[in-house]
Amino acid sequence: MNLVVMACLFALALLPLASGASLLQPLSVERPDEEVFPLPSAPRHLPPYGTEVVGPKSTNKFWANWVVEEGRQLSIHPMPYVLRYDSSTGTPNMQVSRSSSPHVQYGDSETNGAEKIRYYFSPFVNEFGLAAVEGASNEDQIIVKEGLFGVHAEVRGLPGTRRRILFPIYSGMSYVSGYYEGFTPRISSDRALLVIESVSDGIWRLLNNGGKEFRLYAIDSSGNFVDDSFEFHPDGTMNKPFEGWIRLAEAQTPDDRAILDQHAQAILVDWQLDGEQGGSVRYTFTKHAAVPTTLLHFAYASHEKLMTGNAQTMSQLQPLAAPTKGRMKAVVGDTWLLQVNQSEAESLSFLPANEPQSSKVTDLKEKAFGTLQFFLHSDQWRQTMFKGSYYFSGKGFQKVAYTCLLLEKFYGLTHSHTQSCADILRRGFQCLYAPTTPECNGAPIGLYYDVAWHGVASREGFSDIGCRNADFGNACYNDHHYHFSYFVVSAAVLVKLKPEFSADHAFVSFVDTLIRDTTNPSSNDAHFPMFRSFDWFDLHSWSRGVIPSADGKDQESTSEELNLLYGVRLWGMVLQRESLQALGTTMLALCASTIREFFLMTQDNQHHPEDFVTNHVTGIFFQNKVDYATWFGWRYEFIHGIQMLPVTPALLMIRTPDFCRQEWDNILSGLPLSETDPWTSLLLAGTLAIIDPEAAYSRLSAMKPEHMDDGLTQLWALYWSASLSTADVPTTGSTITSSTTTSGATEENLALSRFAVASSESSPEHAAAHAVDGLFVTRWSPSLLDENPWISVDLGAVYALSHVVVFWGEFFPSSYLIQGKVTQWTTLAVAAGSSDLLRSNVPQPTFAQLVRIVSQSTGIDIRLWEFQVFLDADVTSTSSSSSSVTTSSMPISTSTTSLGTSPPTTTESGSTTTPFYGPNLALTKPVLASSFRSPTEHAYKAVDGDSNTQWASAPVNQQWLWVDLLGVYAVGQVVVIWGEEYSDFVLQTAPDGIKWTNVATVNGAPDRVGTVFSPAILAQWVRIQCQSACAMREFRIHGEVPESMTTSSTLATSSSSMSPTPSSTTSLQTGEVQSSTTLINSKVNLALLRPVLSSSQRLPTEHVSRMVDGSVDSQWASAETDAMPWAWVDLLGVHEVVEVAVHWGDDYAQVYELQASPNAVDWVSITTDSGSSGQIVQTTLPPNTQTQWIRIVCLSLSGSSCSIRELLVYEAHAAATVASTTGATTAAPVGENVAKEKPVLASSQILPFEHASKAVDGLAGTQWASASSDDQWIWIDLLGSYELDYVLLSWGNTLPSSYNLETSSNGVTWEVAVEDVQPTAPVERTDLPAGTRSQWLRVFCKSTNGCSIQELQVGMNHQRPA
Repeated sequence: MNLVVMACLFALALLPLASGASLLQPLSVERPDEEVFPLPSAPRHLPPYGTEVVGPKSTNKFWANWVVEEGRQLSIHPMPYVLRYDSSTGTPNMQVSRSSSPHVQYGDSETNGAEKIRYYFSPFVNEFGLAAVEGASNEDQIIVKEGLFGVHAEVRGLPGTRRRILFPIYSGMSYVSGYYEGFTPRISSDRALLVIESVSDGIWRLLNNGGKEFRLYAIDSSGNFVDDSFEFHPDGTMNKPFEGWIRLAEAQTPDDRAILDQHAQAILVDWQLDGEQGGSVRYTFTKHAAVPTTLLHFAYASHEKLMTGNAQTMSQLQPLAAPTKGRMKAVVGDTWLLQVNQSEAESLSFLPANEPQSSKVTDLKEKAFGTLQFFLHSDQWRQTMFKGSYYFSGKGFQKVAYTCLLLEKFYGLTHSHTQSCADILRRGFQCLYAPTTPECNGAPIGLYYDVAWHGVASREGFSDIGCRNADFGNACYNDHHYHFSYFVVSAAVLVKLKPEFSADHAFVSFVDTLIRDTTNPSSNDAHFPMFRSFDWFDLHSWSRGVIPSADGKDQESTSEELNLLYGVRLWGMVLQRESLQALGTTMLALCASTIREFFLMTQDNQHHPEDFVTNHVTGIFFQNKVDYATWFGWRYEFIHGIQMLPVTPALLMIRTPDFCRQEWDNILSGLPLSETDPWTSLLLAGTLAIIDPEAAYSRLSAMKPEHMDDGLTQLWALYWSASLSTADVPTTGSTITSSTTTSGATEENLALSRFAVASSESSPEHAAAHAVDGLFVTRWSPSLLDENPWISVDLGAVYALSHVVVFWGEFFPSSYLIQGKVTQWTTLAVAAGSSDLLRSNVPQPTFAQLVRIVSQSTGIDIRLWEFQVFLDADVTSTSSSSSSVTTSSMPISTSTTSLGTSPPTTTESGSTTTPFYGPNLALTKPVLASSFRSPTEHAYKAVDGDSNTQWASAPVNQQWLWVDLLGVYAVGQVVVIWGEEYSDFVLQTAPDGIKWTNVATVNGAPDRVGTVFSPAILAQWVRIQCQSACAMREFRIHGEVPESMTTSSTLATSSSSMSPTPSSTTSLQTGEVQSSTTLINSKVNLALLRPVLSSSQRLPTEHVSRMVDGSVDSQWASAETDAMPWAWVDLLGVHEVVEVAVHWGDDYAQVYELQASPNAVDWVSITTDSGSSGQIVQTTLPPNTQTQWIRIVCLSLSGSSCSIRELLVYEAHAAATVASTTGATTAAPVGENVAKEKPVLASSQILPFEHASKAVDGLAGTQWASASSDDQWIWIDLLGSYELDYVLLSWGNTLPSSYNLETSSNGVTWEVAVEDVQPTAPVERTDLPAGTRSQWLRVFCKSTNGCSIQELQVGMNHQRPA
């Protein structure tokens, strides 16, 4: 599009909206910017299936189950009827369910109480269905047409026939209809069909043994009832093939029959929407034939309150209960006119309508400046706004945006403070649509334009199963209206503060695209479906995208939906787009009305069961189920707080004072509301501030800024409360003075999400971790063969204990022991098993770090749903004068524990004792840091064993460094040798490098600080979290292999391999492997430290990564209940594998199969062989075996498990053909490649999986690829100064025009070693000048298209080829 046309379109967008003009105007009709929203590089996960709709396809509408392959057999919920297509008999069968009363599940003492309903749902029962006699195509139901309110689904006859049934399926339909062509109709039912009697021509009465009565209609293609030649047999089959409509509708009372008969000929086949300025919405229905009969259609209570004019009238038909949202009433009319009062929405602006109290203005103004300084200090704004995911990053954007608004409020638009803050927003947005490095490190990785569904979706997880979970399922269209709402609101703020951005095409186009994806208002925009998220019948949004669900679509956070519509209104307002502003206003008013009606429940709510209404919020609201919970956990704070974020003026449209009073008095006021819990800030701002703003202001002031919700500053929370203090607030209800008094110390479940192990696990789904996840819906179960079942939890430190709570459910032991341990196990209590929630008090005082439950019953099914350990808050901790360690809650010191020795102690330099705690396990191990100050101060310097080097963090608070010890060790001491900057710090451990647990809090001191753990702690990952910027010369972790893991066998070297022999399989004793290691140095173990997966594991210390860790002192062992265990390794690229060696543990496979796969799905058998206890079995593979995955399947076991100490996969070195810079062909160099797996940095990258380290990973199947722009580069730190001879480059798919090879002594200043080399071959060697010595080497690409490198090798071969 040329600039003139673009300017014209932009000018048209600014024209005033004509009176009566439709609000459904396109934002754009152009394809989204291809640079910002490129096409995906691989097929998407969950593509469309079973649909013939061309162009944009809906993802969040009620029928989406049927357009994804794995959801085809699930129900859809057009309401009040629920439909499911059954293909099991080979004949068409559209089943119809209409549940009269839901199934309810009450809570318990650990959830919302036994007197309240936790969730309710409606089971599916095929009361009557539209079926046929003849066979159907195996295509099943095909969607042939989509609209805003429904679809046309078609079922076809067998190939060679022209039979079909067309089902028009729409929200609120009062009849279920199918247009038959050539099929013989049949009425199906899961119940017994008791009555099928003719009432008159084309009308029958149906009755089943469930008491359901339906009317059945046969109507010809002209819209007339058929004559008496058509009849139904007692089995529900019509007497002959039919062309016309078969319709079903439930008659609940005798009076319903005549009403249904009267409107049966009016058949809905299409439905149009229009909206006009002022809150007017019109539904226009299209009928099949030009019949005088008026349409009968169901409406929710929310519709009834909005109806205006005489276009429609309420019917006397008995209301029909839908699975959720209560009873639906029938409406007569071929059009509906709805009118919403949008005066409140029209009054909304960026800030609350009321001014804050004058007495608080000075303090708020100072806090506004202080908050700005925080964001500007050390680029804290990046840590706030760039959190990887779109959701959390978006919260950070709006957090900054509202700070900017308050700076404008207090200092004025043109003040430098305001403009500095606005500039943060500008820089943040530019990282979304024009990213650069390192400015944009941490920003969301970008969005694809998805031509399958037509939308923009996150690149994270786009092509794999991560689509369902990464960034809350953004790539699968989950929660787009939540995620993108934050950016839309923030963009409106930026234009308000920097009006020139209204004319910045790249910026405006980016924000428009987010709105088009979620809320495209026009079918003229062929690049997105209309209104992806918003349901114009239900009058609110659905957050579930294309991931199928048996309970239909769902929504959790009503306030975040409101935020998008608020943002659309603001965006239209700042850009002077009157139609968009009016659309946002209308949708905002409609949505708020619906949320108040169904989602936020006052005590008089009539749409949910009475005992559910007392929860006050619905939680996860499915179409078929309402569950008082959240997707991320069960806590009152979660369930209620998620309905309050973000805090904006729009929130007041749904959170009325009356509702907030009831919610606070009945639920929230009884919660702990700890000042350190971020959810507290939301509950205070979102509820208490609305009914008692002074109390909220006081309590929010007492909180620390770092304890606020991650999308809320203390500044904004206080301004919000202060502005509400001048508003009118009802005073009915209990006084806040008494209900908000801070209670004493609350009980803390110390076991929650801690590390748990068990004697056995019946399956991976019933692992020990499930007993401490706090969910009460997952469990641990031991193997039935376990003669002494037990489960243990590590609390992370020594604590004073009060009591233990367990919940066995219906499968429990006759009795069980509760034991505690610091150094040895001691029995604390003996309890009888029961299905109740059981509390056992322990003797006082009791101190322990490990707590164990030991079942006294064997050979029976036991199920532990929850295992909780509680702190004794009345015991105060004491510590010796020499200790500077503190830990969370109350760890106990040496003199007070009765079960063992002391918790961690810390010694500073000057200590007179230096006991030996084992070797330095951290030396040269994998390490990662939050940042580094300069290229010479990267993380590896902290574990290189050289105290003359150091890791130094960026000058920012909260910096960290972790080390992977490559195995679980008993850690006795951690030593930090500081550089020029030291800090207070926290030591943490993790079982997986992700879930971190604090083990010590230490005061920093110059030089050397050592922390001793007695008893030693088990750890594989250890992290030090500096509270401020820090520099560390050495990070030493001393310990040894735990006694429970040691064995007598050792391997001479972790990279040992065996030389091939003429036979295909050879067994070797461990000693033989040691003696042969000098013969096999020509092979590389491809499996070492590669990704692995197994069918099960026996113990946490025997997980599958143990079989590729390079150590025979560890092993993988399968669960004892696993009948045919397997384990595979991903070689991270296709290799020609010549040999596989399996070093078996004590439990071996008597017979095992070796398999290969290109994709970890389709496996091909290579050979079958026998294992042997403690031996290594070698298998030579057939020539040219190309594979990426290798799998071992244990077919017959020697014992109860299958154990492998090491799996080794070998690829022989092959001589590569390379081109020299002079064009001569030579053999590949055989000297040492000093670049492999060394630290690297690149100017840019295109895709997340094509980052710089891919160029030095030793794998030919991966690459680094730069951005397509000038002057792209990649450098390597060789971690030492070397005399270099050559560089070997394996180019990827983008070659530069030419390149330089450059060297550096500091990673900052560069000297050209070889200039303007022009690539001439895919693999190319370039000799460096004689005597070239350097630690850093850089490849500098000269090209407008960037470059890509599969492998970058730097050689030290001193014998150069001629």
